[in-house]
Amino acid sequence: MKRYLRYWQEAFDFNGGAYRLDFWLVQMINNLILAILTFVVGSIFNEWLLLSRLSSILGALIFVPNLSLLIRRLRDTGLSQQVISLVLLSPILVGVLISFLSAIGLLILVPLLLFIYFGGLIFLLARRSAYWTPFLKTNQKIGFTIFFVVMLSTIIGLNTVTLTRQMTTIDALLQNIQKQRKKTAVSVTETSSNQSEIIDSSLSSALSSNPAPSQSGTGSTASKMPEIQVKGLPDDSATTNYRQLPEMSLGDDDFGFFKVQGDWQQDKTSLQWSLSTSKQDVTILTSTMGQGFGVDMSSFSFAKILGQSHFKLKQQSEVGVWRIDGTYKVPSTGERTEMSYLEWYMPDGHIRVMYVLSDSKPLLNLIIDSLSETYQAAV
Repeated sequence: MKRYLRYWQEAFDFNGGAYRLDFWLVQMINNLILAILTFVVGSIFNEWLLLSRLSSILGALIFVPNLSLLIRRLRDTGLSQQVISLVLLSPILVGVLISFLSAIGLLILVPLLLFIYFGGLIFLLARRSAYWTPFLKTNQKIGFTIFFVVMLSTIIGLNTVTLTRQMTTIDALLQNIQKQRKKTAVSVTETSSNQSEIIDSSLSSALSSNPAPSQSGTGSTASKMPEIQVKGLPDDSATTNYRQLPEMSLGDDDFGFFKVQGDWQQDKTSLQWSLSTSKQDVTILTSTMGQGFGVDMSSFSFAKILGQSHFKLKQQSEVGVWRIDGTYKVPSTGERTEMSYLEWYMPDGHIRVMYVLSDSKPLLNLIIDSLSETYQAAV
């Protein structure tokens, strides 16, 4: 215990020396403390985030004492100041060398490099004192030997138990994920089959008489829907007025975020946004879905479908958006307004859905263009 207390008392002593017994004893105790901390906080209480923070605090506390002890140990072996400086810089040099081996395609040599490096470092730290080594009696040698064996066995045992429990937890989590995926796949198949029948009947009355076949889209729905080219339209009064409004962000942590212009009001119960001025009346409805069939014609059907098109999200170039254009009949008034349905799959397979309704087709296109330019998934 006195040797460990001296480790803290000499925390800022970079000029003295340290016997190898003092050095290895301190390393053993510090590793035991870390092993106990990991076992109790991580394995027993399963608080891995707390463990990460406590480990960082412990590392910060022992950084300077460990650095000074390392320098004193190297000085005690008789190394010059220049060689000690080289040893202190060696992690950086090894990192550079590993990067070089990776660049030239010789990663196979990295394990050998690390073996040589750590072996050489241990050899330097395990050397006898160049000045004077304290004499230990036989019973002291036996006592220290037993102490190191017990400490090392305890550290290995605690780390093994912690690792085993962690792997068991990870394995159980992976099994649950796999089961959930199987359930989702079965549910999606059944849902897709049922919804396809409903949507096909809805589309047959809404589509034009000569639809062109397509390979894109969702299921059999897309095969009946003609491909159309979304043409740029000249600004009307609503679009001109919209361009003069201030920019704001719409969305949430679940759906993601995108930029629009104007002072939009949100109905949080339905994730619907609306913009009403003297020049335009626009509605945006967003939703998120699990993996599977996206379009929900039964809850928000088109009065007439003109066709489908596709575009990419600029900020997430690997994500393609499926767009359906048509008209929507307002139930309360019977009036028709322009409507576009958008659907895209995030990298995790989950669906994002958006409806955009506007009396102005140029304004509707402008809002969708803004979405394609600015959409970002929530972090």
